Amino acid sequence: MIHPPNTRIALAAPLLCLPLTSLATESDLSASLARCAQVEDSTQRLSCFDALSAAKTSSSAALTLAPAPANTSASAAPPTAPMTAEAAPRAQSAGMQLDEGDKRQALGVRLYRPNYLLPVTYNDNPNRNLPAEETIDIPFLGDALDKVEMKFQISFEVPVWTDILDQPLDLYFAYTQLAFFQAYNREYSSPFRETNYEPEVGFNWQPDVSAFGWQLRSARAMLNHQSNGRSEPLSRSWNRLIGQLEANRGDLTLGLRLWSPLETSPSDNPDIYDYLGYGELHAAYDLKKHHFGVMFRNPAHPTVQLDWTYPLGDTIRFYVQYFNGYGESLLDYNHSVNRIGVGFLVNEWP
Repeated sequence: MIHPPNTRIALAAPLLCLPLTSLATESDLSASLARCAQVEDSTQRLSCFDALSAAKTSSSAALTLAPAPANTSASAAPPTAPMTAEAAPRAQSAGMQLDEGDKRQALGVRLYRPNYLLPVTYNDNPNRNLPAEETIDIPFLGDALDKVEMKFQISFEVPVWTDILDQPLDLYFAYTQLAFFQAYNREYSSPFRETNYEPEVGFNWQPDVSAFGWQLRSARAMLNHQSNGRSEPLSRSWNRLIGQLEANRGDLTLGLRLWSPLETSPSDNPDIYDYLGYGELHAAYDLKKHHFGVMFRNPAHPTVQLDWTYPLGDTIRFYVQYFNGYGESLLDYNHSVNRIGVGFLVNEWP
């Protein structure tokens, strides 16, 4: 026989042995469930569980409807909602973003000029016409020089003194290394054909200046030394005072580098300014995920570099580079190079 709900509570009340108000604690509820489970008669056992459920519901409703105690302290703080699993990663990400965004941290290492690796490059016009006195480096003469080689660049800067005079002005040190590696020239034990070392020290100003829709991102003045670290007659080096500006307008970025020689006629490459000129212009444009770049210098001996990158993840980009002209390396400053390479890039400039 099925009893109405109120009748079930009446039947099961002697079995609960606890007032309804005592079901507020988890231990009391567990004890009542255990007592209901011990009832042998199935009808009474079901009535016991029904009564227990109704009593629990009534107790919860009473707690909900009960008025909140008066706030006796004006300084009592409101309860803080627990952080959800979704909110926690957001807070952590925000903290990481603040740390990563502090790009001007004193003595913190950060990327400077493009860092890339081109495992395969092809140059259809390698420099095979070095002077006869340079036969001390026989692997790099004549047909011994492979047209296919590896090219990579490593570049970083370290702000030494930040916020000079409470201004967004830093004193920094930077280092760039560009290498050309005959990695596939097994006949001559895969030598490095040329490596250029470029330390510099200077000032970097990052003002909040804008005009005509353009935002000035950086203005630099630096002392720069570039050398291939070789002895005569393969030694190549020069010293310059360089000024650099970088500005952007939306997806378009422009960079300008102008230099003045600290020595008008370097002893190991006296005509280097005839080929490399006194500056270079950089431009870049972002089209969705695609990044396009171009560098141009010296109309007297035209030199151009074209870049295209596409993201492969959060930090690595697929990179295609094309170079045509003079000064790709110091050893080839007066030799025209026509090279294309594919590989990976970490950062762009501009």
